[in-house]
Amino acid sequence: MNLRLLITKKCNRACEGCCNKQYDLDALEVENDFSGYDKILITGGEPMLDVPRLLDIVGMIRKQTKAPIYVYTARVSNVRDALEVMYHVDGMTLTLHDQDDVYPFMSFYSTLHVHMNHCGMKAKSLRLNVFAGVDLKGNYPLFDIKRDMVWIKDCPIPNNEVFKRLKVI
Repeated sequence: MNLRLLITKKCNRACEGCCNKQYDLDALEVENDFSGYDKILITGGEPMLDVPRLLDIVGMIRKQTKAPIYVYTARVSNVRDALEVMYHVDGMTLTLHDQDDVYPFMSFYSTLHVHMNHCGMKAKSLRLNVFAGVDLKGNYPLFDIKRDMVWIKDCPIPNNEVFKRLKVI
């Protein structure tokens, strides 16, 4: 079973189709024991708004389990912070919602590419979701890219996942 872990409700966006709008996030079950999960998927709101806290949470999870940890984000505008997070997790799913997200992604990608190829960073699971209408030119072989994304009505949680939260979100 995979854990989709909400670590914050805070977000720098106000996406019309945001899946979190269908939930009472404060009513989600609290999870403190990460030892029984196959994968931990950290999400928000936007987990990259508070990188020191995100790294503390990753460290707390790592003390309990060897399960892979993935971060779901739409924010890599601070390349140094995003790269720091990448050193501590097993992968990232990054979503480009609009055209303004392209340049920060390209900047992050070029730095990540150098670190993965020349600085000893191990291979990561990297996924890129690109919403319909976002013009992403170029080749980004480090990422598995899914283009023409659209908002999914009611955002069902996959059968092999549970959606829970940290106590303080």
